[in-house]
Amino acid sequence: MFKIILADDEPIIIKGMLKMIQWEKLNAEIVAEAGNGEELLEKIRKFEPDIVISDVAMPKMTGLDVIKEIRENHWNTKVIFLSGYQEFDYVKKAIRYEAIEYLLKPVGKEELEEAVLKAEKMLKTDYPMEYWEKEKDDMQTVFRKMNSEAECRELLEHFEAMGLDTKKTDYTGVCFSIPAAFYKKLGNQNMAELIRFSIFKKIEEHLRTKKQGFVIKREPNSSNMILLNRERFGGDMLERQVLELREQIYREYKVWLITGIGNTVEHITELKFAYKTAKFCSELHYFTQEEVIRYSVISRNFTNSFEDYNQKYKELAAGILSRDENWEKTLEELLDIVENLHYGNRYAAENRCIAMAMDLYAELEECKMVSEESRKEYEAMVARIRNQSSYGELKAFVKRQLARFLENSGKGEKAAENNTIRLVKNYIQEHYGEDLTLGRVAEVAYMNPYYFSAFFKKETGQNFKNYLAEVRMKTAIRLLMESDMKTYELAEAVGYRDVRSFTEKFKEYFGESPSGYKKARRS
Repeated sequence: MFKIILADDEPIIIKGMLKMIQWEKLNAEIVAEAGNGEELLEKIRKFEPDIVISDVAMPKMTGLDVIKEIRENHWNTKVIFLSGYQEFDYVKKAIRYEAIEYLLKPVGKEELEEAVLKAEKMLKTDYPMEYWEKEKDDMQTVFRKMNSEAECRELLEHFEAMGLDTKKTDYTGVCFSIPAAFYKKLGNQNMAELIRFSIFKKIEEHLRTKKQGFVIKREPNSSNMILLNRERFGGDMLERQVLELREQIYREYKVWLITGIGNTVEHITELKFAYKTAKFCSELHYFTQEEVIRYSVISRNFTNSFEDYNQKYKELAAGILSRDENWEKTLEELLDIVENLHYGNRYAAENRCIAMAMDLYAELEECKMVSEESRKEYEAMVARIRNQSSYGELKAFVKRQLARFLENSGKGEKAAENNTIRLVKNYIQEHYGEDLTLGRVAEVAYMNPYYFSAFFKKETGQNFKNYLAEVRMKTAIRLLMESDMKTYELAEAVGYRDVRSFTEKFKEYFGESPSGYKKARRS
């Protein structure tokens, strides 16, 4: 079984991961836990784990400090980072030290399982691609083991055997990947597999023939290579090589490859960094939609904070609860903040949007604005957030689906009502702040009170008294979040002459007093 160490300075996080996953089914066992970086490093030395799942920001030593030690000691431990901090520098450093994944807290069960399985696959197979034939001059086997000077010399021997001239040469990482739009357009899965295989083999043949470089890592949707660069740190030659490859593939297959151009390094021991930065650049396509992305020119101004996110989310929730027609504009602004916070980390951005959508549902459910039956429909919609091929598509999807859900939930209510019930409900909506009795409302429907009571219950599924209380509580929660009204003012505004009765009813609906509810939501 694979040995795993969990590390976090919050015991509740470790406890949650222990319960979240059935580790035995993943062929894994938790051999130790650690509450800080120094303890983690000590237990890595003692237990020699296969996988470490660790928070980034821990006391005494950070997760990045620990993974640096792992790499410098050439241990084969795979590291999965968990963090609430999504600053760009953390991501770039995690890439440099070869972290398997960088996941946003709170991490989901499926996402964590996928990361563990990915680490296990790396440990067991070192990325063999079963549909790619192995060749004698394949660099992949040597590259994945390249940690010492002796192993680097072995790699140089492979270069010489291939006829590559490494004298006065820099090395630049390049990652070619096939855009998701290509697969959608093609449709046929078998044909897609064949074309993908042909494209990446064509790239290998090009490099071999031109003696411009070599492929170091093959993955299902990308080909990762090192280009030999005889012009110091970039230059026209490298650009021409990349453009020539892209144009050749387009001429033959009608697809423009996404191209990440990584760091240029002088020494062969830094090849892994060149590869990792190229891979990172290609994955930025999700945010930028640029076809060619260079690590050397990546820049991003992080102008938003998590406090900005929390404030904007509150505005959105209040807008939806109060049926403010500008809520879609607020949602757009909130999604822009998410992009700014998590730029460069697709999974963090997706996680944040999923968490936001589920928080909204909880707000709607708490205010009794959606039915329990709608939960499955809503959760299915949220799950599709991960299926979007770019952040732009994700934004459009969230806006479209949320608007449709809110509209349909409103239509569902109205479809079940006949004209009399609709008339009565409209009257209640307009007069909830007054002394509404059963007799007074029955007069609006031209019925006697006893018959009206039975009629209302039959048509709506709830009695008149409960419906009136629901309308008043929905209004109270909206006024509470939008204004600075005191409890007695809220009570009077929604038709309660007795503050105590209002407060008790509010607690019955929302679990706490108006002041407690507002304080909790703003903290």
